[in-house]
Amino acid sequence: MKSTRLAVIFIVLFSVKIYAQQPARVTAGVDFGTGYKDKTWVPSAMYHQELSLNHFPWLRIGWGVRAWGYYAGRTDLAPKNTSLSGDTLKFGKITSNGLSFLAGASIKLWRFDIGANTDLVGIAFGARRRGLYTQTTLPDGEGAEFYNSYVPSAPSTLNALPLFLENQSGQSELFLRYWFTPRVGLKVGYVHGRITYASSEKLDNGQTRFSQSYGVPYASVSFPLYN
Repeated sequence: MKSTRLAVIFIVLFSVKIYAQQPARVTAGVDFGTGYKDKTWVPSAMYHQELSLNHFPWLRIGWGVRAWGYYAGRTDLAPKNTSLSGDTLKFGKITSNGLSFLAGASIKLWRFDIGANTDLVGIAFGARRRGLYTQTTLPDGEGAEFYNSYVPSAPSTLNALPLFLENQSGQSELFLRYWFTPRVGLKVGYVHGRITYASSEKLDNGQTRFSQSYGVPYASVSFPLYN
């Protein structure tokens, strides 16, 4: 997970530095696909635009919009200070959807695009569920009345910079896209994300947000809109 985070940061920052006020042309496209691992589905649809630089036509700076979903079975979510608190929200099922604005960068080599992107800000929504609240440390905290009880929770609505901040929902990805023809491509990659639920009650240490990071292999079909 940490190596994925560092790779995304390096690619985006390196590309932005080179871009610095040079003339460019715009291209755009859409990707439709899904990630999957251990009975967890992570589908997404992404619209993206890129600027290719006149002096560096192989380098592209991008932005776009990602619609995503996260559908999993039994899932344990923990608060930000889990190493100190020891409390957990346990769900039998997780269903969350989101819409995010993203930034990214890529390098074009022949028919290949190699790049990375990450969500900046977004919203999430989904089914309201009841999570079993458990605590493994002593003494009892301010959420003691909810220990071993089911607490109503839902996906955290507003989220920002999930690559850098805990308890934020969103995604980042490293990818390789191959264009079979000028109109159809295949993208494969790795998605690093975080899923966050907000409880209806303040629990130990005043926490209301509980999350878990995940990583899944990903594949999608790609279509250009204009280039």
